[in-house]
Amino acid sequence: MRGIKKLTIRKFAYLGIVIVCFSFIVFKPSWTGINNRSISATSSARTLFTTSTEEVYAWKPVKIGGGGFVTGIVVHPQEPDLVYVRTDVGGLYKWNSENQSWTQLFTATSLPTKIPDSIESVAIAPSNPDLIYVATGAYTKSKDKLNPGYTLKSSDRGLSWQLLNLSLPMGGNEPWRWTGERLAIDPNNQNIVYFASRLDGLWRSEDGGESWNQIDPKMIPVGESHPDTAQKAGVTYVVFDPTSDTLNNQTQVIYAGVAGKGIYQTTDGGTSWKLLQEVPTTDLVPQQGVINSKGELFTTIYKQKNDSYGGVWKLTATGWQDITPETGKNYTAITVDPNQPETIFVATYPMKAEGIYRSSDGGKSWISLSNTTKQISWYPDWIFDYSLTGGMAVSPFNSEEVWLTNGVGVWKTENSGDRRVKWSAVVNGIEETVTFDAISTPGGASLISAIADFDGFRHNSLDSFPKKTHSNDVFNTTTSITYSSGNPNFIVSVGGSHHDFSSIRAGFSTNNGKTWQQFPSLENGTHPNELIFGNVAVSATDTNNIVWQPTNWKPPYFTKDRGKTWQKIAWFTQGDLGGGAHSHLWNSQQILAADAVQGGTFYLYHHVKGRMLRSDDGGETWQIVNETLPEGVWKGAKVNTAPGIAGEVWVSLKDKGLYRSSNFGAEFVKVANVEEAEVFGFGKAADGVNEPTVFVQGKVSGESGVFRSTDLGKTWLRIADYPQGYLGDFRVLVGDMNVFGRVFLGTGGNGFIYGEPKID
Repeated sequence: MRGIKKLTIRKFAYLGIVIVCFSFIVFKPSWTGINNRSISATSSARTLFTTSTEEVYAWKPVKIGGGGFVTGIVVHPQEPDLVYVRTDVGGLYKWNSENQSWTQLFTATSLPTKIPDSIESVAIAPSNPDLIYVATGAYTKSKDKLNPGYTLKSSDRGLSWQLLNLSLPMGGNEPWRWTGERLAIDPNNQNIVYFASRLDGLWRSEDGGESWNQIDPKMIPVGESHPDTAQKAGVTYVVFDPTSDTLNNQTQVIYAGVAGKGIYQTTDGGTSWKLLQEVPTTDLVPQQGVINSKGELFTTIYKQKNDSYGGVWKLTATGWQDITPETGKNYTAITVDPNQPETIFVATYPMKAEGIYRSSDGGKSWISLSNTTKQISWYPDWIFDYSLTGGMAVSPFNSEEVWLTNGVGVWKTENSGDRRVKWSAVVNGIEETVTFDAISTPGGASLISAIADFDGFRHNSLDSFPKKTHSNDVFNTTTSITYSSGNPNFIVSVGGSHHDFSSIRAGFSTNNGKTWQQFPSLENGTHPNELIFGNVAVSATDTNNIVWQPTNWKPPYFTKDRGKTWQKIAWFTQGDLGGGAHSHLWNSQQILAADAVQGGTFYLYHHVKGRMLRSDDGGETWQIVNETLPEGVWKGAKVNTAPGIAGEVWVSLKDKGLYRSSNFGAEFVKVANVEEAEVFGFGKAADGVNEPTVFVQGKVSGESGVFRSTDLGKTWLRIADYPQGYLGDFRVLVGDMNVFGRVFLGTGGNGFIYGEPKID
């Protein structure tokens, strides 16, 4: 085809992968499918696993209720109730109308390999309701290195996926993730698929995704940079004109938006393209595009965060019209009624309560909707007044039904034609939160969580939505939470706003997390500016004694007056330590812990030379007590002390394994057969056992999964491979201190999952 550059596909590499996978399936040992296996930690040889049917685990999500950015939505034009939503870190979901819930489509059983849960785009085939395409990848670059994304195809509505041969950098969790859709399927030919990329222009497949070609950048440019961010938007959307003529079963009229350039059109099925409307300045970015049943194109425009003069444009047979509802705003989400072509809905970015508009005359006039919400209890009243804006869609079967996605989930209204519109939160089944930490307190709440963006919760019930956050609608990112072993009702947590480091939420609860109060240093204005995020620990015998390791490599601080005053521990800046050991806000490590019995004793793993540091006087002075641990593990390292056992401190170091000390960190022994320890934690002891239960997620004796030990790591029982089908990385693990065998796992985008022995 003229104007097209071929993508080189390494067919032999893919063939090799297929052969390896096929060989593994054919020669797979019979024991690899067993979920619960006994493993001897003392055996040097590989041990065959034995089935333990009475220890089969049941896994469920901890109910939170949305809580993440749902970046887009697509509704099938011919199949009733076939709706998909995409998220920035939580995967892809399909709507179940019968039970009014969402089903996660990115699971260990459905995907051919581990795939990022940051969805760049999703497309449905109008001519085939079973067919879906998905593009996924979190970030286009890591430092100066480009990251490959993934493109997948499903022919059974997401029950299974095929990996396609298009691997361009994608940014499902970058700025501009609300644009699109970047993927589009020809309504007259399901084998023709387009992908609008961020860095590499527009791509096309004519054989159902088996091979791809790049449209000549001289016809469709790659797009301009934007002053708001270093991440590029590129080609932001592709839409087909449903009224277009067809030739050889191919739609002839197609449109594409290009950042900093304008709107492009082809009238010959993609052979040639021309610029229809040039944006006046390069900082204008086309956001989303839709076409009504009359063949009119509507597109939203974003300018700058601090110079909000975006707009809404309309293209008819007579040319372009500026139909912007109100000037001085940026616009993103837009949809048209499939059955009433003059009815349009549009929303600003960010979404404001007065920023959702409806027009019933093709954009000649607009009304600002008066919105009310039926929401989850912990959502703030102002959730519609300021939120990230995702997508909108009108049901093809009910003009009153409109869907809307934003920074906390999915909303739906059944009275979109009224001036006063009632939106209901429709998030059952969507658990999209990034976890940082959690505790289970003996005699108190089984789970108290710390998460990104929405602070965290005291989970009075695991199977119903929480009523409130820790800070009651003042949303923050909480990075660490802990309790005093001698007084489990005393809990400390630290965090703040990751948008504004001067806004810190950190303090304590004296009633097991039911209510909270800020540290006095924050209230009286004496709090050190660098003391934010990171990890925290509190003495087992003195709730006034707290040690706080802040983020950004800053030295730790301690207090002995419950946070009225804080003292920097200058010892950490001496020698080759180089300061504190917490790298940055989003590092999920928990490297600081208090001894579970001995008061004033604190431990800290420092990645420099693999050292265990200890203080025996409440944080005032420190010493290096061990230098034999693996060094360099600064991301995801964990330190835990065993409940009820003085001097028992354990460290997990990802692919370096799990380490145990029984003499206050002076000597460490690698726990046998634990080859990888991504996360670990302690839980309630089994009946008749004096030691707490240990849980680890990682690899034991060559097998990956979640494991449990009731004898401090001498033997292990495998209790899951991929809990709840989750295929991503776990960031948190904590055992229930009130229910033997129950364990909580915190994810990087799907909240918390919990498992417990299944009772027949």
